[in-house]
Amino acid sequence: MACNRLVVTLSLEKEADLMLKVLIVASGFSQATRKPIEMMEKAGFLVEEQDYGPGGLNQDEPEFCRIIKGVDALIVTAIEKVTRRIFESADRLKIVAIRSAGFEGMDIRAATGRGVLITYNPGANRQAVADMTLGLMLSVSRKIGWIDRGMREGKYRELRVSTKDIYQKTLGIIGLGRIGKAVALRAKGFDMRIVYHDIVAYPEFAQTHGIEKVSLAQLLNDADIVTFHVPLDESTRNMIGEREIRRMRKGTILINTCRGGVVDEKAIYSALVSGHLYGYGADVHEKEPPVFLDLLRLDNVVTTCHVAGASEQGLINMATEAAEKVIQLLKDGRIPEDVLNPEVLPVIEARKR
Repeated sequence: MACNRLVVTLSLEKEADLMLKVLIVASGFSQATRKPIEMMEKAGFLVEEQDYGPGGLNQDEPEFCRIIKGVDALIVTAIEKVTRRIFESADRLKIVAIRSAGFEGMDIRAATGRGVLITYNPGANRQAVADMTLGLMLSVSRKIGWIDRGMREGKYRELRVSTKDIYQKTLGIIGLGRIGKAVALRAKGFDMRIVYHDIVAYPEFAQTHGIEKVSLAQLLNDADIVTFHVPLDESTRNMIGEREIRRMRKGTILINTCRGGVVDEKAIYSALVSGHLYGYGADVHEKEPPVFLDLLRLDNVVTTCHVAGASEQGLINMATEAAEKVIQLLKDGRIPEDVLNPEVLPVIEARKR
């Protein structure tokens, strides 16, 4: 009997070794639903979820290098730093599926050199982020956070101050991608005039919804509220600093739900203290967790902890799309959408032959 049990155990271990393995290190991947994991298991994959919490494995590259061995597909968040050393430690890796729209933690060149496909999900949580963007606009313009804190402290009459409307104001959207468009559609409900700046033109959407494409300088000069929806790269890092803030009219509101690094937080702090800026709503910060706490302590700042896309439906969409991309490549042999490094496709096609 003991011999039979040993044979069965060895047989199961051998079967597991032959299965394609998916490693999930995206924090909270199955928080909203386990269906994406069940989808991958049904496709015949061995799925392992290791939740290292916010920040993931960023402080432990050696551990990342250890657990990546024997892995065929890796699912991460945008902020996980998947470095050259990690790719060099991967002996079976074929795809990294980034759960969200960002990809700043990914060494794409190293992945391409190792023949690893990188995908991301630019539209999966767009409705959730757009909701949060409008929520921050209202919270900042009407001083909801400040009034709420005062009410909890027993204040009342001194909280009845003049605040700003967003109705029929001018909204400047920097980055009219999928999230930017979703924000624009919501803003139309407030009868806002909308202008946008983007390296890409969207003439059909703009014409349909009465939106005007303008230069960055004109947007900053015209807008009552400026909201950012761009990826973080060298072209967008600190794109809004002291010089750009001086272009804005006194009383402008800034909203940031994309990446903290697109703005100079110290320049924003100075403009908020001086009264040049009316307020700042931020779901993201240059360092996360944030270290520039003086900014967050200002009464005209409303801030959250990088959760704009983490609504129930947003989490479901992101996890499902990441799982679908893994299944498409590893089981169906199809190239999924939203590939960040198409240069690697000839290598993948060669593997099939």
